[in-house]
Amino acid sequence: MTATYPAEKDDPATPIYAEYPPMSRVVFPSGCEGWLVTRYEDVRLIFSDTRFSRNLLAPGAPCLIEPGDFSTGEHSILNMDPPDHTRLRKLTAQAFTVRRIAGLRPRIQQIADTLLRAMAEHGPPADLVEMFAFPLPTAVMCEILGVPYEGRERFRQWSRVIVTPMAYSPEEVAQARRDGADDMAALVAVKRETPGEDLLSVLVHARDEDGDRLTEAELIDLATQLLLAGHETTVSLIATGIVLLTGHPDQLAALRSDPSLTEGAVEEIMRFDGPADASLLRVALEDVELSAGPVRRGEAVLAHTGAANRDEAAFPGASRFDIRRRNAPQLGFGHGLHFCLGAALARLEGEIAFRTLLDGLPGLDLAVPASAITWRPPLSIRGPEEVPVTWATTKRG
Repeated sequence: MTATYPAEKDDPATPIYAEYPPMSRVVFPSGCEGWLVTRYEDVRLIFSDTRFSRNLLAPGAPCLIEPGDFSTGEHSILNMDPPDHTRLRKLTAQAFTVRRIAGLRPRIQQIADTLLRAMAEHGPPADLVEMFAFPLPTAVMCEILGVPYEGRERFRQWSRVIVTPMAYSPEEVAQARRDGADDMAALVAVKRETPGEDLLSVLVHARDEDGDRLTEAELIDLATQLLLAGHETTVSLIATGIVLLTGHPDQLAALRSDPSLTEGAVEEIMRFDGPADASLLRVALEDVELSAGPVRRGEAVLAHTGAANRDEAAFPGASRFDIRRRNAPQLGFGHGLHFCLGAALARLEGEIAFRTLLDGLPGLDLAVPASAITWRPPLSIRGPEEVPVTWATTKRG
């Protein structure tokens, strides 16, 4: 019997796919059938092997939700294979080198400190997502791209719909994509008139000076994708991290007292319950033999990141949340061709966020039971909708 993916479950806060067989036949919301692959080595291979394609535009190609499964549009870099993927990635990679991202640390810290002061002035309880986890990466990505931060509520609306497709109708998702493209096209026009030092101005210049490197449609979609991915995933990383840490008091205490554990804490949060728990659907271009069994040419494959990150063969004691863990690299940022372009930025933002919150808000804890927190629906960026928190305040008198 073919199982349904995503599976219905009573508790959306609890990942379940690590309990699945290494390879199982499933039917997706689109009605297409494919393979759900859950083991670390197989998932890693699928991510890096060019025999698995992200180009799902051919007539009759399998899809997860709708034909093409466009994240922002049919020109999305996420839906491309080489050489087109390579061409677009080269244009943006220069802005996200480890060295460039490291140079942003003072500015990110400044933004985090400003948000922390606002939280302290507001007083507990406060929604961590609204007051810290959303504005921090959003402000950073706006500055990198050259997007006015004042327009954040508008792009928050359409990005939310795009990354949570199962919560909206196909018409609403299509409209959100159009809204995103329209907003970015208007901003591209501004950058043409008054270019700056930001990444969007660089991309506009590449388009205008050498059209062979970037079409207008690719330019708009790439900028939209960078804005969307650059804040949505990190919002969930920070929010989920605080839920996990407060739910494991020993780990929280260790992190409070030892700043050197912060980098490892970010990796463990990404492993244990990262924002991208599933991955993008792929189709096999030829027969491929996985450790769990064969995939035939033309078959759809969903490599499940969250399950792979709970694989005991790669992470002994995988069901234990341990910020001191030193095992195989977690796959929360992907691997291979589509490895997350902003991984270094997300890691840095996560480190700064956790240190700023734990050092600046003594006694930080959830203001509600963890069971009361609402999580985003399946097939979206995974994470909590809101995280009400409280902390100790100094009494004046």
